[in-house]
Amino acid sequence: MAQHIYTLLFLSGGSIVGQNILYCLQGRRKNLRLVTTNSVAEEPVIYEYDRIYLTPPTQGCSEEYMNKVNEIISKENPDLVIPCRDEEVLVVSKLRENAPNDQKNRFLGGSVEIAQVLLNKQKSWEFSNQHKLPFAATLQDKATKEDVLKFAELHGYPMIAKPKEGFASKNVCLITNEEQLLKTITSAQVMLQEYLGDSNRVLEYRKQLETDGVPLFHSLEGLKHSIQVVISKTGEVKQVFLSINQMVFGKSGKVWIVQDPEVEAIGAMCGKIFAENGWRGPLNIQCEKGPNGRVGIYEYNGRFTGATGARYLLGNDEVGTYLKDFANINLPDGNVGNRHKVIRIPKSYATDIQNAEKLKRDGFFDISNNNNH
Repeated sequence: MAQHIYTLLFLSGGSIVGQNILYCLQGRRKNLRLVTTNSVAEEPVIYEYDRIYLTPPTQGCSEEYMNKVNEIISKENPDLVIPCRDEEVLVVSKLRENAPNDQKNRFLGGSVEIAQVLLNKQKSWEFSNQHKLPFAATLQDKATKEDVLKFAELHGYPMIAKPKEGFASKNVCLITNEEQLLKTITSAQVMLQEYLGDSNRVLEYRKQLETDGVPLFHSLEGLKHSIQVVISKTGEVKQVFLSINQMVFGKSGKVWIVQDPEVEAIGAMCGKIFAENGWRGPLNIQCEKGPNGRVGIYEYNGRFTGATGARYLLGNDEVGTYLKDFANINLPDGNVGNRHKVIRIPKSYATDIQNAEKLKRDGFFDISNNNNH
């Protein structure tokens, strides 16, 4: 009797998140068919999947992009659709919202309204403020110059200037004086947020730059608390997993398990509130504990993350958990165990130019005999 083959559709599977999910599925793909979309044919990771579809860029969820994704879903009939970047979180939520009730669990996400909260840091703050979640103090839209100066007086320097939408700390700046502050607020797409870390460390580093010069490579990122919450398809908070991530240039280089009742309580509270407001699937909460011991949230994500593979090695098979819950897929036990710390290192891939050219020409590409990866 032939075994049933389950189809998973990854949106932007060439991303770091897609690579992490692939890692978690190594040696467990026998009954899986992995299909991915990507907008770049030269991305080498996509050739680890069984079938690839070339799509327009996701940005803006254009009609052309959404039509293409719906066409792929109709053709592939996936058991589960998985977002691999922030923008696809909104895409999957829109697909879920428009699906018949008996088809909604094919999409790993929740309500469109909450997806927009997760994607926009201004809305994240407003939602957190409404539900009394300990989000970092944030200056609202359309603030006057007086409002900005009052915010600086209240919270002090440094403070964070960041795009309302974005990821991996791109275009995030540390503001250390009034001149920088007033220049920053001229952009309507930038918001201000209190700095949750050790402000003395930043100010001392700035003095060092003035005396010693600017290093060719530098990063002020330190340790952050990452909370990964599992919200089931029925809205139950199934798990709260805590880790400390050592950040370098927007990526976690080392990840280890931590026990912290206060942080765990914040994760459980966030999971409960987001679930009550319609979220389903992964919920990632980025926190920092300041020198005074106060824990503050500064970002939410509604997807797997770049540390999903690290958490898998630490004993948390969140990918397997969601495949079982949303699609009734039972994976063999994975490479999890009694580990405490994971060090993440880059992995090299090579692009076959002939494959990339064929993908660009045909719009799709099939990999032969790939199921046992």
